[in-house]
Amino acid sequence: MKPMTEKNQTLVKEPNIQKDAMMSVGRAIAVLRLIGAAPEPGIRLRDISEALDLHKTSTSRMLTTLSSLGVIERDRNRCFRVSDEFRTSFGTPLTTTRLRQAARPALGMLTEILEDVAFLSVPNGLDSLCVARYIGTYPIQALSLNVGGRRPLGVGAGSLALLAWAPDDERDYLIEMQRCRLANYRVGVEEIVAAVQEAQAQGFTDLPGFVIQGMTGMGIPVRDPSGMVVAALSVAAITERLSGSRRDLAIRALKEAAAELEARLRGGAGKDTDPSGDTSRRSDIA
Repeated sequence: MKPMTEKNQTLVKEPNIQKDAMMSVGRAIAVLRLIGAAPEPGIRLRDISEALDLHKTSTSRMLTTLSSLGVIERDRNRCFRVSDEFRTSFGTPLTTTRLRQAARPALGMLTEILEDVAFLSVPNGLDSLCVARYIGTYPIQALSLNVGGRRPLGVGAGSLALLAWAPDDERDYLIEMQRCRLANYRVGVEEIVAAVQEAQAQGFTDLPGFVIQGMTGMGIPVRDPSGMVVAALSVAAITERLSGSRRDLAIRALKEAAAELEARLRGGAGKDTDPSGDTSRRSDIA
């Protein structure tokens, strides 16, 4: 038998190296798919290892590599999730949890300045979904929307902001789909179309008595780093508290809050912080 030359050894090693590399890529994709499909707040190392039948050491090494590349991140509860930076690089919306975390200072700012209730809403199919509510200190609060509450897109200040700044090629379809869903509300499609046009001209929504008589809502869209509208901030109060000089104050506060939130999203912020330190008057969706 002829001794194996260095050239032959190289030919044997190269297929093995390629095979190992392909297996590693396959495992990484499987891990990423599993993390991406996991419900919030994410999935732990042990669950990933068991689900994919991988050794914990191999799983840990894979997660460390993906984390170092900025593809995934781990929260304080040791749950892994796809990073916002990686999501936005593909034009994928930020997760609700990260939006809520990033929005806490903005919501706290709105309730501190206006003393009225503030909301964070996100689009969800044909609806807007309220994912956070901060209650102000004024004795009369317009608590017309609970956390977890849904409204057809266009019904309500935050909901209208999501609709008004939806992509042009989607907006008409979304409006038309609401036609048969508005029987229980004070508005129809024609009123929503007019409100959308007015909001786009102003740069914010202003709806006195639109949903509930005697109450006014005002809202503004929030964009992610790619420019996509991913949420809306809004405030609500009895109508006299959002008119005159207080209306101007609310407009400035909403613009400042939206700018602050967008800056945090651009900077990868969204820590679990609240400048007020008071959790008794805020509600977040689980």
